[in-house]
Amino acid sequence: MAQPITIGANSIAKIGDRFFLIVEVEAKTTGVEIDPVFGVRTTAQQAAALLRAGVKRTKFEDSDPKPTRTTIVELKGVLFANGRIFKVFDVENATSDISVLVRINLAQAQRLIRNGTRIIKVYRKPF
Repeated sequence: MAQPITIGANSIAKIGDRFFLIVEVEAKTTGVEIDPVFGVRTTAQQAAALLRAGVKRTKFEDSDPKPTRTTIVELKGVLFANGRIFKVFDVENATSDISVLVRINLAQAQRLIRNGTRIIKVYRKPF
């Protein structure tokens, strides 16, 4: 039987001079599918160690990723980090599951939030 809670997309984002671990937690079982994304501030040393261990770098794009026949794209929320604002997408296909960040302005963020898009929780103090 599969574990009901797993880690989905996970990557290291460098936003300005700060590093963040972007993580999707997936909870799935009969009748339940919960998959929030969180940001966790890390130190430069933690980020470097995680990258060396195989954690991928977060992708930054200029425009929203597009779904294809083999790729699922889901808007997960709005991220406020280090004075910048991003739309966060989960982009998943048969071989990868990664977060993609698209920079937006405050007006765009407010519009998304008013229309029901979640704010991504960020743990701002490194562990």
